[in-house]
Amino acid sequence: MTNKNNILYLVLISLLLSHDTDLTSSWRQYFRGSYIIDESGGKGFGGYFRLNKKNNYTFRDLRAYLHFVDDYQYKKIRYKSSNKFLDFTNIYNFSTLSIDQNSKIGVDIRYHGNQGIGFFINETNNARLNAEIALSYDISDYLNESRKTSYIKSGVFYDKIFKENEIKIEIEYFSQITDLIDEIDLSRFELLIESHFNINESINFIIGCELENFNTTDKNFNSSIFFSIGYDKDFDIEKFKHRLKKN
Repeated sequence: MTNKNNILYLVLISLLLSHDTDLTSSWRQYFRGSYIIDESGGKGFGGYFRLNKKNNYTFRDLRAYLHFVDDYQYKKIRYKSSNKFLDFTNIYNFSTLSIDQNSKIGVDIRYHGNQGIGFFINETNNARLNAEIALSYDISDYLNESRKTSYIKSGVFYDKIFKENEIKIEIEYFSQITDLIDEIDLSRFELLIESHFNINESINFIIGCELENFNTTDKNFNSSIFFSIGYDKDFDIEKFKHRLKKN
């Protein structure tokens, strides 16, 4: 059985065994303003919005990014949902959809999706370590040429809460498995590291770095460090729905 067939089999099993158990839980919204410095010394500013809902079995997460650094821009919207299995609570299925644009590396617009299963290697009140594997795809306009590519995505994610701060690490690798064009391999490695320092219950100071490294492109390396002020609060979804109806 090929690697691609293995991933399809895992995704199918995850869909058959999972349950969408949406227990009562609250939504929370996050805002962030950032000062950004990239690997070439370029400087700029960024904004971030996140809407998140989770309980013991389900996870819903919407994120939006907007970066302006010197003469290029980065924009992204991403939605991820996941459900734990009722009988195997350390395993979950997930799906992710995103749209992004990055003028620095020549991506005019890229539609991305992945679906697979994840495993909680360790999960406590203050720490979480989980790994994911998925079948993934891109549909993109890359350097004025339309491309559709497929990948096997693997990832490891770590969160640790201390008394006054929190550390987040996300490591993902997208290994291209189809649709090579002119021998160009769009496999990529992505890394995110953040350290959060609590100012009060709602405000954090955040220091982080992010990196995207392609195997073979003209501009294969994209990285930056950022300094951010983050603010979060509860989000009343019912009030929001009522407002929409009135409008």
